[in-house]
Amino acid sequence: MPLGIYHTLDQTILHNDNYSDVAGFKLTGTIYSDIGKTVAFDTTGYTIKLRLSQGNGKADALNKTCTATVAASGTWYLSVTSNTLPTAGLYNVFVELSKSGTVVTSLNRVELLVKRGP
Repeated sequence: MPLGIYHTLDQTILHNDNYSDVAGFKLTGTIYSDIGKTVAFDTTGYTIKLRLSQGNGKADALNKTCTATVAASGTWYLSVTSNTLPTAGLYNVFVELSKSGTVVTSLNRVELLVKRGP
């Protein structure tokens, strides 16, 4: 288990309730083993969780298990439907990996802006 991981999001702004309920709508990202985000972390055998929180980060606004897209490349996705995202606001995004009872959380700060749909 690594001491720390880093991650990126492919989307930094999403509109809540402004999309079709299709399996193709996904929030996606990549997990890395280095701060420069140049070496992908192989997530084979890990459970990947996406956590969103506001303010001090003590309470999760979202805590969902993600699916590895290509585990060896550290890529993942979360299928988004009408009830997935929290209310409109700015959220801190953390990725959490767990394996055999050990948990490691991303060290870098990534933000996601959830906007109210039209």
